[in-house]
Amino acid sequence: MSLTTKEAFAKLPAKLHRFFLKYPPRPFKAYSEKPSTIDDPSMNPFLPNKNPVTGRWQEPKYSLRRSSDLFKLSYKFGISDLIPPLPKKFYQDKYDNKNFMRGMLRFKKHKWERTMEDRVEARTKAIKEMDDIIVKQRPEYKKIIKKRRASQRTWW
Repeated sequence: MSLTTKEAFAKLPAKLHRFFLKYPPRPFKAYSEKPSTIDDPSMNPFLPNKNPVTGRWQEPKYSLRRSSDLFKLSYKFGISDLIPPLPKKFYQDKYDNKNFMRGMLRFKKHKWERTMEDRVEARTKAIKEMDDIIVKQRPEYKKIIKKRRASQRTWW
């Protein structure tokens, strides 16, 4: 024996019943996934919305606690996809998109450790180009460089 939609709707808990009377399920009405204005017909009751006249933000119609209660009830009855998009994730969806070992896989390190590679690279580059840098400042240094390079050559 299958239930009609009216019978199924009547068997929902009073909290869900009142919510769906006030905010029809998704197939009948689309809700925005981002905060919008209070005049917007697709305004999401779980997100804060802006008053275009005053420019102030209004709190969501349903707090995080109340929205989580509604989601958990709808999840229990298998209709969680009918309620408007929520700002937070629950149950399996929460764990599917989570990086559990974020701090264990890539440590933050100290600032000197994070910047060490760049500093070492800059230092080696400066050491390689040291003679050119000195010649720019002291042109007479060219003679000293020539003598040093000549003495470094081996005759064998």
